[in-house]
Amino acid sequence: MDWFSFALLGAASLAVTGVIDKFILEKYVSNSYSYLVCLILFQQIFAAGIFYFLGSGFIYPQSFYAALVGIVQIMYWAAYLKALKVEETSRIAALVFVYPVFVFPAAVLILGEALALKDYIGGLFLVFSAILVSYRPPVPSMQNRKNSLNLSPALRYMFLFWIFYATYSIAAKYLLAYMDEWHLMLWLSLGNLLAVLAFLTQKGIREELVKYFHAGYIFFSSLAAEEIFSFLGRGALIFAYAVGSVALVSSVAALQPFLTLIYVLFLSIFMPGILREKMDRKTISLKIMASVLIIIGLYLVS
Repeated sequence: MDWFSFALLGAASLAVTGVIDKFILEKYVSNSYSYLVCLILFQQIFAAGIFYFLGSGFIYPQSFYAALVGIVQIMYWAAYLKALKVEETSRIAALVFVYPVFVFPAAVLILGEALALKDYIGGLFLVFSAILVSYRPPVPSMQNRKNSLNLSPALRYMFLFWIFYATYSIAAKYLLAYMDEWHLMLWLSLGNLLAVLAFLTQKGIREELVKYFHAGYIFFSSLAAEEIFSFLGRGALIFAYAVGSVALVSSVAALQPFLTLIYVLFLSIFMPGILREKMDRKTISLKIMASVLIIIGLYLVS
């Protein structure tokens, strides 16, 4: 497969995970942290497979650094799931791609990278797309209230997501100079596991995890599908970056919000009511406009 096929597969697969995550969070989950623990425990099946076939790939001290970055990964996943719990998946998929704006300062200060004018222009496109996709038209009863932006409650969680994801991105770029893609995923997964063990000290999380065992085959089938598509998507993008241009791969990956919207529209037609998403013409138009701005913004900054 060439870089384009890997990148498109990655974007399409991760868009599926967003839809599945939203379905599970709406139907089965009270505490998003419990769901995160469940995901990470299930993820260890894939990590065990990497270890069995490829070994540990231990490199001192970078393997320890990778495990620490895995803990950072849990921070942004926790923020992401909190945001997804209170907002539509098509909006969250678009908000995810604002993270390059937060990578800018780290790239300049830590990696010593120089930014061109087009990078800053692209950053403005990304910020504007975030405002556009998170805007909620006021309901009639609110028309007489003071005139202020009615933005998504998910923004406070996404702000944390952007910070932690930017930190993860810079660290992963450093670590790939010392280890291959598979072993990076292995050590990140170990860090993920260590991080979620702290969540298990909370009684409420443990009790909800026990309830998942009685949730039925639809829950477990959905969970398995989420992890398969997540592993496939993350792996495909890592391999796309390894064999192709970072700029071009990032541009293709930016199709994820648009693909998520297509999936949601498809489900609304053939499985109405499975997800709570606004399907009026104005809302869909805003989401499409935001997706286009994200593609343009990422093309400029990458």
